[in-house]
Amino acid sequence: MTTRRIFLLAFLLTTALLAGAVTVLATRDSRDTTSQSPAPDSVAPSAVTPSAQSRTTRARSRAAGKAIMGNAWSSTWSATVPSRIAVPARALGSGRCAALYGWATARSAVPRGTASAAFTLSAPDDSPVVVRSLRIVKGRTVPAPQGQDVECVGAVDRTVGQNLHEWGELSLDAPREVRLSRYVRPGGTTGGIVDARTMGCSCEWWIELEVLEGGAARTVRIDDAGRPFTIASPVARIGAPADDDAQRYGAPDLALARGDGGADARATNGLSVSGTRLLSGSDQEMWAVTNRKVRDLARITADLDVPGAVCPRLERSLMAAGARPAAHATYAVLFADKSPDMDAETITDISLHVEKPRRLDPEPTGYACYPDDRDLQGNTSREEATVLIDPATQGDSDPSDLPVFTGEPVTYYQESARGPATDALFFGVSATGPADVEYRFTIEVTLKSPSGKVAHYTLDDAGRPFVIAARPVGEIPGQGQHLYREVGKKVG
Repeated sequence: MTTRRIFLLAFLLTTALLAGAVTVLATRDSRDTTSQSPAPDSVAPSAVTPSAQSRTTRARSRAAGKAIMGNAWSSTWSATVPSRIAVPARALGSGRCAALYGWATARSAVPRGTASAAFTLSAPDDSPVVVRSLRIVKGRTVPAPQGQDVECVGAVDRTVGQNLHEWGELSLDAPREVRLSRYVRPGGTTGGIVDARTMGCSCEWWIELEVLEGGAARTVRIDDAGRPFTIASPVARIGAPADDDAQRYGAPDLALARGDGGADARATNGLSVSGTRLLSGSDQEMWAVTNRKVRDLARITADLDVPGAVCPRLERSLMAAGARPAAHATYAVLFADKSPDMDAETITDISLHVEKPRRLDPEPTGYACYPDDRDLQGNTSREEATVLIDPATQGDSDPSDLPVFTGEPVTYYQESARGPATDALFFGVSATGPADVEYRFTIEVTLKSPSGKVAHYTLDDAGRPFVIAARPVGEIPGQGQHLYREVGKKVG
């Protein structure tokens, strides 16, 4: 064998040995990297689907989350829709927050200032879970949204249970961990609502739970069906403090859009004035009319044996479907003053500016609901005055002005150091006439301070007049096409 052949053979053997060593090292490095990487149940929520989580040997519990408007009558949901498309009229006004929220979220609306999320966590059938802590995590920064600002005052999301536990209001600007010990029995479920707040973050975020499952610690990340939640810094409010105050007295939620012609003009300096129709009281009959039959009421009236629950749900569902209150309704004018030099008392004149009667086409469908043990006189204890709109006072041509209060004192009460000083006046509006007639009106308010300053406000329903349908003379709500009585009675 020549020297050249011996050298070539030695070179090939050396190369083979080096290649084998590199392969072993690469395999070892790969194994080390795998052992150091996060477990499948603790990677970013967008990287692992719920079905993939449930297939892991350690992570057999299931978690789900969804973005919601809010969970209390005092909640305010504010968002920006990244589009210049005008908000449709059907999604604005009293009782329309669900429609506004659905319209806005379908167009990728980004919550401003505060974002709420509901979640559930289910334990495996054969093993308990202990929740040890909760936190919200800030993800990547996203551009601040540009477009149409919308707002809901009284943002209660009725797609989630109202008894869900509030797990906390947490700041993305100063993250912290909430320590707790929540035991979930095998096969059981826990859940709740988390509010995320920020003053300067335009970013993605999600919820993380630290849990013990089957004796092993793991991190559960909760997002919005595989995508992080989003939030951006707050914008100027659309609604006025008086709109917030109205929620305390039973006002329906109020859906607003910036520049809709309604709320922006209500605040002057520190004073704001708001007008609203109140939802029917617990002992007050409800009567409403629509241009079409509302078909989803059957599931509500299937539970007539629950007093105090059916009529309020019927009223909210009818309002969401665009129904008009009929026969009689209670209205409130709310005053709120945040200025440091506010007057302790002012004098107000209030009147209704009623438009020409309108005929409904086709003939409307009537709905009535009577609470259990209702008072035949209705709930008029709050009303300090009542106005009647009928053909005799209204006529059939020009608009008319009907006085409600003249020279009525308004006294501002400071209920807390943080909130505005407030007062409220309540009155009833009754309407009679043909069955297919409705009346539209605005509430005209003139305030006169002791110093002689005069301020005038025109109050409406998010840029549109208030509406009330007539009750035919001699008829009562019980003669409507669809009549429901709580505790097991249904007519029509």
